[in-house]
This record gives sequence, structure tokens and C-alpha cells, in this order.
Amino acid sequence: MKIFIKRIVAIVMCIALLIQTGCWDQKIYERIGFILQMGLELDQNEKLVYTVSVPVVGPDIQAKVEIFTTSRNLLRESREQVRHVSGKAIEGGKTQHIYFSKPLAQKGIHQFLEIFIRHTENPLLANIIVVDGSPKEMMEFSAKFETKPRPASYVNDLLVNARQNSYIPETRIYDFSVMGYSKTIDPITPMVRYNEKEIEVAGTALFSGDKMVGQVNTATTGMLLALMGGQRKIQYTYHEKNKQQDPDKIKEGAAVLIKGTKRKIKINIDGKAPQIDIKLNFKASLDEYDEAHNMDDPAAKKKLEGAIAQSMREDCLKLLKYLQEVGSDPLGIGEMVRAKHNTYWKSVEWKDVYKEAAFNVDVKLVFEFHGAIN
Repeated sequence: MKIFIKRIVAIVMCIALLIQTGCWDQKIYERIGFILQMGLELDQNEKLVYTVSVPVVGPDIQAKVEIFTTSRNLLRESREQVRHVSGKAIEGGKTQHIYFSKPLAQKGIHQFLEIFIRHTENPLLANIIVVDGSPKEMMEFSAKFETKPRPASYVNDLLVNARQNSYIPETRIYDFSVMGYSKTIDPITPMVRYNEKEIEVAGTALFSGDKMVGQVNTATTGMLLALMGGQRKIQYTYHEKNKQQDPDKIKEGAAVLIKGTKRKIKINIDGKAPQIDIKLNFKASLDEYDEAHNMDDPAAKKKLEGAIAQSMREDCLKLLKYLQEVGSDPLGIGEMVRAKHNTYWKSVEWKDVYKEAAFNVDVKLVFEFHGAIN
């Protein structure tokens, strides 16, 4: 009986050795330098420049981050080169932001993202950001900001606050990759600019496929996100175009906060070019307006609602025309045509047809709140 028990114990121990994880591949955090930011750009010779930002931790170290730069053809090769000059094992599993310069984004960025999809240790939640300037220079400047948090945290807070006000879109690695593989919805990404004192959100980079083809500012981004659908808070500023010239009048126009959006799109393919009708219903609060508008008067309230709605309609049509000119379809009109009119989709070259499509936009705006001043 004792021999039998010993055999059972031996068998259990052997099984445990087989199924338990070992420590051959353990990574000690104190010896690892985590990449929080990565910048990619082209130098004057069109060679890829790879820059990473690694936080510095130590009792006698004043610097917040350490910047490493190298120039190699592959991201893995660049990382290995950085490891040659770093006192820690550089890993990319905590990367929060990936910056692309505009010239590089215009050539296409999908080829640089495939490594994140293939290797499970890499994060798919990193933000994709286009920099108006040099990512390397921006990262070097931000490392010296005395009144800001660590650069990665500073940029993260900047993006979160800007997204809440619809100044920029939210685009992660998985967002860009999914749209890249779908080939029917073009991605968009945040754009930032910088100087020696701060980083600023600049608007939205527009893509056709994985190549950047245009850009819009933060104000126009709000209308773009409204056209794309979804419940977002959008700031909109209205300026009267036919106002009477009064030298003593400084304040004019109105500022509204859109709190609810309903979008409906109808596509007609019977004509020579597709006819696309977009209806937008906005519910908003009137945050600021000049004294010429008496909101206690229902007629005056309705007139201002109509005027702002017309201004929004004109802005949307202008934006849609620009999207057609640069060949970017972030609204996913192509996806709707493919899903609902598949025979027609297969019979045309959509990228060419999209530029000839006729858009019509109908906007309705209702003020739910305009202040408590009597």
C-alpha cells in the first residue's frame, strides 16, 4: 500500500512539473525600461528615424524621461539598437502613444502597425497621433517641460480632455487596423502641434486607406464627428454673416453645446452619380449669445435655431466637399453602399464614384436650455 501511495505521489509531482510555469522567461521590472511613447519620421535622406521615451526612476535622478533615437529599417532592429545604449532591457508592452510625422503619414503607416498586431505582448490600445512637425523634437521638448507631468501622462490627459469636447477623434491601433482591412471606411487620427513650452491639439488628420491626404482643425472636427454619428458633446460657435456694422458692438453670434445627435443617411444610386441625403437632429444648450436675441420670445428663439442650423448645414456641405476632393471617406458611405447595394458596389470603382456623389444635408436644431437669467 505504501509503495502504491509513493507511486501516486511521484506521478502527481511529475504532472505538476509539466503543467506549472517556470521562470526561464521571467522579466524583473526593476531591470526593464518601458517604452511609453514612440515617434516615427523620415530624415532628409528619407530614412526612418525611430525615437522612444522611457521613464527614468531613481533617487538621485532629476530627469523625468530618457530619450533614445536611432535610424534603422525595422522597428525591432531599432529597439535592439536602443538596448545597446540603455542600462535596462527596453520593452514596448506599455506603449501609450505612437507619433507619426506628416510626411511619413502621407506615405502610409499601416506597415508600421502590423508588428503590434502580430505580437501579443504589444498593446493595441496605444493612441495613433500625427504630429505637425518632428516627433523626435516634440519628445525632446516635452522631456524638459518643467510645469507639466511626465510627457506620456501629459499627452494622455490632453487627448482625454480634447476628446470629451470633440476637438479630436479617438483612434487606437486596433481602430486604425480594422478600418485599414475593411477598405470601406477611411480612418482619421488626432493631430498635435508643439513648441518649446507646450503641446497643443491641432485637429484631425484625414486618411485614404493608410495614407494621410488632408486635415481639418478642431472646430471642423466637431462637425465631422457629428456627420459620423454617435452621441458626443460638440461645441459649436455661430457668427452672424449679415450683421449690421455697429462700431460700438463687440460681442456677436452665439455659442452652443450639442448634447444629443440623431443621424440618418439615405443613399440613392439610380442616377448617374449617387445621391446621399444626410439628416442631423441636434439637441443643444445655448451657452452664450448677444443681447440682440431675446430667448423669452418664441419667435426669436426659433429664428436663432434656424440661423445656427443653416450655418451648420453650410459647414457640413463644405466639409463633405473637401472630403471628396481629398478622397477620404470617414463616414463610411462606401461601407453603406457595399452593404445595401452590393451589385452596384461591385460594378463601379468606388473611390472614383465617391468624388462625384451629390450630398444634401438637412439640419434641425432645438435649444433645450438657454440659461436661467430672467
